[in-house]
Amino acid sequence: MRKLLSLLLALVLLIPAALAEEGTATFENLVLDIIKKNPQIIKEALEKFEKQAAETEKEEEFKKLLADRVDVEIGSSHIRGDKKAEYTVIAFSDFQCPFCKRGDDTIKELMKRYDKKVRYVFKNLPLSFHPEAMPSAKAVWAAGKQGKFYEFHDKLFENQAKLGDEVYVQIAKDLKLNLDKFNKDRASEDAEKEINAEMKQAQDIGISGTPGFILNGVKILGAYPIDHFEKVIKELETTAKK
Repeated sequence: MRKLLSLLLALVLLIPAALAEEGTATFENLVLDIIKKNPQIIKEALEKFEKQAAETEKEEEFKKLLADRVDVEIGSSHIRGDKKAEYTVIAFSDFQCPFCKRGDDTIKELMKRYDKKVRYVFKNLPLSFHPEAMPSAKAVWAAGKQGKFYEFHDKLFENQAKLGDEVYVQIAKDLKLNLDKFNKDRASEDAEKEINAEMKQAQDIGISGTPGFILNGVKILGAYPIDHFEKVIKELETTAKK
């Protein structure tokens, strides 16, 4: 920006003198001539302006999300971490979505950094264009009926590239689940009913893509890096002290 101001000052100083020397030259031609001779300065100034404008817009959106918090009932969804934790991260996620795996890794790191201050709640949001999204959601729901929800959840993300019935059965065997019950539960109407209810929750609060996170009511839409989650936590801490 300093360079741009210098350029504008140069224009102010140079144009009157140039007009005195060349009476036929127009103001527009002189400005264009100076710009042509200083293209890099103009480019750098424009790039900096666009970056600042984008950052301002991003910050305004962040403040809006902080102000417009949403309520999401945990219901029967499984909780990972201390149930009395100060901060709750609710994820609406799809096991076949690569960004969801990245988001899950971020939450695990966040829980390590904040120890018992963060708890995690996973809700299924299987996207229609992912063929294994709904089957994997039903499989993890069935595993949860035998107390192995997050163990199965982690294995699904670990095997994301090869999701399918063989993988679900193998994970169930590795976790020593009752296979008859597992298969019966994942094929049940209850499984589909509960997953559809979680999908409805996402829809009601404006989450249509994955991953979508809710941190103490603040929406975080996308696989943001951990510093964004920490920024939200710091803002929530500041607000709580007021």
